[in-house]
Amino acid sequence: MTTQPLQAEKIILGYQLQERIGSGGFGEVWSAIAPGGMRKAVKVIYGFHDEKRAQAELKALDRVKEVRHPFLLSLERIEIHDGQLIVVTELADQSLADVFGQYFAKNETGIPRDELLKYIRSVADALDYLADKHGLQHLDVKPENLLMVSGHVKVADFGLIKDLHDASQSLMSGMTPAYAAPELFDGRPGVKSDQYSLAIVYQEMLTGVRPFPGSTPAQLAAQHVHGKPNLRSLPQSDQPVIARALSKNPADRYENCRELAEELSNRKRLTKKAVGRIQSPSREYNDTESNTLRLPDWDATAVVTGEGLPFQAGEIRTLDPPLFDDREAKVQPTLLIGIGSTANRVLKQVKQQIVARHHSMNQVPALRILCIDSDRNELSSLCRANDETAFSTTETLATPLSKPEQYRGRNEDKLSWLSRRWIYNIPRSLQTEGLRPLGRLAFSDHFDPICQKLESALKQIIAPEPMAI
Repeated sequence: MTTQPLQAEKIILGYQLQERIGSGGFGEVWSAIAPGGMRKAVKVIYGFHDEKRAQAELKALDRVKEVRHPFLLSLERIEIHDGQLIVVTELADQSLADVFGQYFAKNETGIPRDELLKYIRSVADALDYLADKHGLQHLDVKPENLLMVSGHVKVADFGLIKDLHDASQSLMSGMTPAYAAPELFDGRPGVKSDQYSLAIVYQEMLTGVRPFPGSTPAQLAAQHVHGKPNLRSLPQSDQPVIARALSKNPADRYENCRELAEELSNRKRLTKKAVGRIQSPSREYNDTESNTLRLPDWDATAVVTGEGLPFQAGEIRTLDPPLFDDREAKVQPTLLIGIGSTANRVLKQVKQQIVARHHSMNQVPALRILCIDSDRNELSSLCRANDETAFSTTETLATPLSKPEQYRGRNEDKLSWLSRRWIYNIPRSLQTEGLRPLGRLAFSDHFDPICQKLESALKQIIAPEPMAI
């Protein structure tokens, strides 16, 4: 049994659908004419009301349906219709992302700072109200969920909102990785998680560049959890403020979102004159001639003092390359290890260069390569070459994950370092998909084979014969 696709002019609960204005992983949003002629927004959740995603949305809406705040989009009706969850809200004019797009189309870098700060203060007020008065975190703060109504911004889309006293809700399938705080990837949101997302929204809407450039969920997860944010596109005075709000440790962030907004408002903006255009790496708009942004008219490599003033750098000298005689070169015992598809592709290129110089890996027995990956297909692609560059079975090791049910019965002590939510969200492919906690789980699963493979390779490269060559 499946739900029928929605069409314009269809009537649901007396609301006549006019135009689809948005869609996402959980449902579609339509503009509609309500009984009496008022214009409203109607959100239809995909699937049936008793399915997982509809139940998650309903649970979130139940938490927030009684909450009232001038900067929260008002909920007007929640109903089950023909087995589907229907949510009616006030109709917004556009989103903050649309406002950014309008400035972008006029060759502006982003939303002017003073205007953006007005919006950020309103959002901060709403988010802190949710946290302070109701113990809730929105957990999906992004430009598309910040809606404009008569020139004012309102926080919308409460499908992921979470009561911080309820530890049962899984977040992995609903969050937006580009704006998610590090603790969300471990399923442990806190009272300062929304502040982290708001800081990313501020940088992106001001400069067109997010602090983390990843393009896949796996890349973004690694960057949020371990990477250093790129804040160079921000005014110098804003950089320490956003850096603190993006701290990996929530305790190091500001006390609340209002404090972040106030700190930004108190900072003097460094004057930057927008000139030139460069490609935007983070947000695309099809109604512009090219995905480009203006650059500030300053030397991006200049060294500045704490007051933002340049000072004289030391003299830079260019050194000659070191002397090297390849006739006397000798390969020392070396084991190159690649973990994951990106590293293994690098090692593939390394092997191609070694073979191009020495004709065969057998000519350099003190040099060995080992590629480890949870993806068997990636490893198979390394072995498919028809020449000396093909990898052998001794140079590869597959470490796929097991099915979730095989972990659930294990001794809790052996998996105490891993949140159980990761186990319940293991991909059907049984691959880690670049997520570090799942990578550690795969390593623990294959600890003995990995050790055996490493030991065998090390014995080969330190044997007397290879070292004599």
